[in-house]
Amino acid sequence: MKKLILPLMILLSIAACKSTDKNAFKIKGQIEGEQVSEVYLQKNNDGKFEIIDTASVDNGQFTFTGKIEIPEIYYIGLGDNRFVSFFAEPADINIRFHTDSVQSPKVNGSLSDVTFREYLSLLDKQRTAEIGYYSEYNEASRTNDTARMEELGKEIEVFEQRQKDEIIQFAKDHPDSYVAPYVIMRHSYMMDIDELIAARAAFHSKVTKGSFAKDLDERITLLTNVQEGKPAPDFTMNDTQGNPVSLSQFKGQVVLVDFWAAWCGPCRRENPNVVAAYKQFKDQGFTVLGVSLDKEKDAWLKAISDDNLTWTHVSDLQYWNNSAAKLYGVMSIPSNVLIDKDGIIIGKNLTGKKLIDKLSEALAPV
Repeated sequence: MKKLILPLMILLSIAACKSTDKNAFKIKGQIEGEQVSEVYLQKNNDGKFEIIDTASVDNGQFTFTGKIEIPEIYYIGLGDNRFVSFFAEPADINIRFHTDSVQSPKVNGSLSDVTFREYLSLLDKQRTAEIGYYSEYNEASRTNDTARMEELGKEIEVFEQRQKDEIIQFAKDHPDSYVAPYVIMRHSYMMDIDELIAARAAFHSKVTKGSFAKDLDERITLLTNVQEGKPAPDFTMNDTQGNPVSLSQFKGQVVLVDFWAAWCGPCRRENPNVVAAYKQFKDQGFTVLGVSLDKEKDAWLKAISDDNLTWTHVSDLQYWNNSAAKLYGVMSIPSNVLIDKDGIIIGKNLTGKKLIDKLSEALAPV
């Protein structure tokens, strides 16, 4: 029996260590390029960076240790708005990067990060194609080549659909990776609620415990409340003179809640279509409530004047944290919601001819 005691104690000790350290991670980093005295391990908490730990850098090397239950995206910050993003998980992780190219680190040891790099590679290919399309469109616009602009507009629509399909397929191809919910949530602005629900249903049960899957669940719930046929959630926000304006004040009219911003090129290009719709239907019980995602009041007011937007405008000047935009789940602009005289949502993201057709239907004599 005495001979069994020592091996048994060793086994118990090993088991105890594994149990204690099952969520442990160790990040060893190597920085090349300019000298950096310290780095910060961070994660994103509700849109803001939260510093988890700080490490001194010695001869370009640093180390972080800690615990993490579920893989999630972490950042190594350099203190000057530069950071390296990677997927952390319970593992020994090695990271090597140059200060001139923090977006291209070499990461080893994290299986989740391997999937993350595959996703980033797909994103790079999409962005390269996107830049090509929009560069050509801008050149056609500069030379007033309207025929080519119309042709490119159609090509861009096809490309954007392909972009979305590729993103959804990537997540479906990695259903057991915690990266999949991150990818869908990051691109949820381009997906309707049915697509989000379908993508969510494809996840392996284990990944639904992660923060990104929970964020996705919250977004699905939010969008469920602002679908066509639902009562439009009320909100109050100050107008250009600082006076509070509530959406409910417009009950009895068909109102287009138009989310836009002075800095948003696509919004400014769509504004003439909204102006045309307003002029055509304003005497039939239609109006527009412009909700700006601007930060600078002067730029907001100038854009209203320059684009001849002669309806009511409100903003809290909180950029993407605009409270009304968050209430309606707006993650990209231009975006809009059409509400009937009884305060019921009857359309979303209507532009150009689609807006005119919907207004003709909503305002047709009974």
